[in-house]
Amino acid sequence: MYYHAIAVLPGGRQKSIVNKAEEQIFTEVVLPFVSSGVIDAKWGKATQSYQVLELRVYKTKDAWFKKSGVALDTFIGKGRNVFSSFEKRAQKALGRGTHRVFVIMPIQGEKFGSQDEQRVYREFDLRFEVIEKVLGEYDCVAIRIDKEHPLEDLVNRIKEEIRKGKFIVADLTDERPSCYFEAGYAEALPRPTIYLASKESVLRPGTPTKIHFDIHMNVNYFTNHNELEEKLRASIETNKDKLFAPEANAPTLKTAQ
Repeated sequence: MYYHAIAVLPGGRQKSIVNKAEEQIFTEVVLPFVSSGVIDAKWGKATQSYQVLELRVYKTKDAWFKKSGVALDTFIGKGRNVFSSFEKRAQKALGRGTHRVFVIMPIQGEKFGSQDEQRVYREFDLRFEVIEKVLGEYDCVAIRIDKEHPLEDLVNRIKEEIRKGKFIVADLTDERPSCYFEAGYAEALPRPTIYLASKESVLRPGTPTKIHFDIHMNVNYFTNHNELEEKLRASIETNKDKLFAPEANAPTLKTAQ
């Protein structure tokens, strides 16, 4: 028998892990998901850690190959999701020692709203994917609380993820009160925080971003996704010793130049 896992990621994205033996799907996929909500999966030739919101597991008699031209969903057909049987076996464990990094960012726009609402929604999703990619280079997994999560006890779950985070990445574009609240909580714990913001508003293109309070001196401003990637990577490199210190006590981070 062959086992296939479909992982639902933030933003409605999906990642498929196919053609695994029963023990492989359990140890490599189900166990890390149950213990930490994180799995390792290949993206091209590289392996990266991903936050997973939902995991489904199916078994088939034959292996599935992309070159066959048959979509995985079609190949699986009406097969039963057997995740629950694996879940009962799962014990607490970590994936591969990844660091959880909580991402503070505006969750705005609507996935199926007007064209402008879709533009805003997609922009912040793309930013998260860039942040996710860069953090993956440092054996970190990007965590955010977004619209796919249930709303009950939202604030407590956000606080919990900030407490768990090795450090924090905060996008303060559009000066959302919720983002300032989360950033303030991170500073108070304390947790090292990398601040980001696009030079222009996403909601009101052409309007300069204005960061409140004294943290504006430590914000890495960017104009596009390529610059976001470069600035975030440079900030991590510049502050690596502080970000990955055994006991983080919120040292002042240098802004990437």
